[in-house]
Amino acid sequence: MKVTVIIPYHNEKKYIGDCLDSLWDQTMQDMEAIVVCDDCDAEAVSELRERAEKSPFPLTVLELTEGHGTAAARNMGIRNSQGEYVLFLDCDDYLETYALEEMLSQAEGRDIVYARHAGTWYGRRVYYDNGKQLYAQNTGKSIEEEDDEQDPDRESDEPDSREELVQEDEWLQTFDMFIHNCSSFQGITALGMLVRRDYIREREYFFDESYTYYTDLPYAIRLLCDTERTGHISKTLYIKRRHNDPINLPSLGQISDDKKKHREAMRAYQEIKEIIRGRGEAEIMLDRKFIKYYVTKIARYYVTAGKKDGEEIYKQSLRCLPLITDGAKQKSMRYTRSLLKLSQKKGPAEIAKKVSRHSSIQTLGRIITSRSAMRKYLYRKVFSRMKLLDNVVLMESFFGRNYSDSPKYIYEYLNSQYPDRYRYVWIFSDRRRRREEKLPYSSKKVIRFSLRYFYYMARAKYIVFNGRQPQYFIKRKGNVFLQTWHGTPLKKLVFDMDEVTTASPLYKKQFYIQTRSWDYLVAPNRFSEEVFRHAFMYDGKMLETGYPRNDILHLEDKSGLTAEIKRELGIDEDKKVILYAPTWRDDEFYASAQYKFTLKLDMDKLMRELGDEYVLLLRTHYFVVDNLDLSPYVGFAYNVSQYNDIARLYLISDVLITDYSSVFFDYANLRRPMLFFTYDLEKYRSVLRGFYIDVEEELPGPMLFDTDEVLRAMKNLPEIEEKYREKYDKFYDKYCAWEDGNATRKVVETVFGK
Repeated sequence: MKVTVIIPYHNEKKYIGDCLDSLWDQTMQDMEAIVVCDDCDAEAVSELRERAEKSPFPLTVLELTEGHGTAAARNMGIRNSQGEYVLFLDCDDYLETYALEEMLSQAEGRDIVYARHAGTWYGRRVYYDNGKQLYAQNTGKSIEEEDDEQDPDRESDEPDSREELVQEDEWLQTFDMFIHNCSSFQGITALGMLVRRDYIREREYFFDESYTYYTDLPYAIRLLCDTERTGHISKTLYIKRRHNDPINLPSLGQISDDKKKHREAMRAYQEIKEIIRGRGEAEIMLDRKFIKYYVTKIARYYVTAGKKDGEEIYKQSLRCLPLITDGAKQKSMRYTRSLLKLSQKKGPAEIAKKVSRHSSIQTLGRIITSRSAMRKYLYRKVFSRMKLLDNVVLMESFFGRNYSDSPKYIYEYLNSQYPDRYRYVWIFSDRRRRREEKLPYSSKKVIRFSLRYFYYMARAKYIVFNGRQPQYFIKRKGNVFLQTWHGTPLKKLVFDMDEVTTASPLYKKQFYIQTRSWDYLVAPNRFSEEVFRHAFMYDGKMLETGYPRNDILHLEDKSGLTAEIKRELGIDEDKKVILYAPTWRDDEFYASAQYKFTLKLDMDKLMRELGDEYVLLLRTHYFVVDNLDLSPYVGFAYNVSQYNDIARLYLISDVLITDYSSVFFDYANLRRPMLFFTYDLEKYRSVLRGFYIDVEEELPGPMLFDTDEVLRAMKNLPEIEEKYREKYDKFYDKYCAWEDGNATRKVVETVFGK
């Protein structure tokens, strides 16, 4: 047997499937895998054993009974290995399909073969489809620019530039790739390292189980430094998957345990210096990694640490700092050299002062050169320390894109029922929208992220949004945050999503922090309340009222308003109306929150077959930026994507065509027919987004897959209504029961008082 793959497992059910699938798909199958279960529940172990029975290669499932943690699990795997070579693979990572074959092709006559790593936030399916594009779209940078998983959102003061080696020394070339394949000291790992088993067993190389966070570092360095028989592969073979849910399933690097991490890091550094001392350029490479860690982690720790903890870490640092080579110091920035020098002479208090002073200078530089940075600074340091304005209500809908949705109806109700009691500030995304939006009552209009925006964000007592606030929002004592949200969820949300493909990879962490500021969250129905609780991890006050935006759908006499809206849009009052409201596709985009949309309906055929009786209103999602040309269909098709209030479009529509947009939950309040044009159902359900409901079972209308099916349904609406009547009634009872036309009043009385 050629290779033993050793996989520690700690109940990470979300990841283990991809990990094992990548082994099943290997082009070289002369191997075994050993999964060592550490503190796993019985169900997880049972599932693995069932999988082992179907494995194309020997798959052994062991349970750790003595010792705990990754080091103990890997050691158990080493002791039970049978392969000529050993490869360490974490259960949340996976291999390229040709990884083992490629590494073995270089293994003859070598003790170690090291292959390049690549990082990703996605599982195999998304990663190989368009993972790099999605990452660049949602972060504005390539995955190669991302800092190590251990601290993905920090700023680094110390660059980690790599110099081209001119030496022909293969060992040094391997070490160079090994060191620079990770962006940080704490990311140095034995993963992706193919090691001859006899080399490990003869020297009794086992992981030090006294480490929690840094067991890889001394182990990997020892393996490399005790042999000259090494090789490396510059092609990426090992895929390191980063955890997108640091709240519920953090990686070791995402756990907040700074003091212990710093102690272990410095202990590991002292240990490896004994191993690598005198290795010239290799020692300098390693020292530069430690310098970067000291500057960005340990020195900053003194700023917030208590006196006792700071002194403890400082004493240990005094044993590490003298070990740094002059060559590594000389390649550092001036501030870094100065900080290292001070750190050997002064205590943690003086180091903290220098770090804080340096940070202040950097902040000042950003303020001077960036208006955005200046505004945020004033928000944090000035505006947020001013007295709250008790009668000011700050309102935003869809990130300032328009005057609409539940905030609109709350604003109008407050003005009509409590005139002159409050002052209002509406947020708009740009000057054009601020200029064009005509509000029915007196209100200030501010541009999102302008200076006045930050002023009122800091000082308004009441904040009414239907989407997330910025990450840097400061929740002040006495501030009341009303989150209306913007729909009953069909597609999985936040903590219920396995893959985050439409936002920052750290979306879950960011969302969790943001929801801590919400005082009230509006739920349209019982189903949504339950979903919001677990999907948002929200434990605050839930308003069981229905959506204020849907009150208009329950007017007793709708005819006058319907005629008014048709005249406003220039629609023939004698024509029936089809509203086509599709959502966006996660994998069709230009940039972050800028999505493409391809019209799959055959408009020529629709116009020819339905034009005498109907007009069609096209309403794309506000993320879609494509301006679809409907000029060939004048008099039949109208693009109403920029129309602010979709509830008014519901009122004039005789039938709704949609796909995976949540609009049908709201439209159901009217009890009018709905058709579901789900031409890409399987891809959307299995790849792009999961669904909360069984769409085949629950949707109160037919699922259609091409234009001809849509036309047949349109021509047989009475039969469809009769066929789906019972299903529609059940749907209405489940999702519309709270909607009675009084949601706005109930919300206002709860939040603002009677």
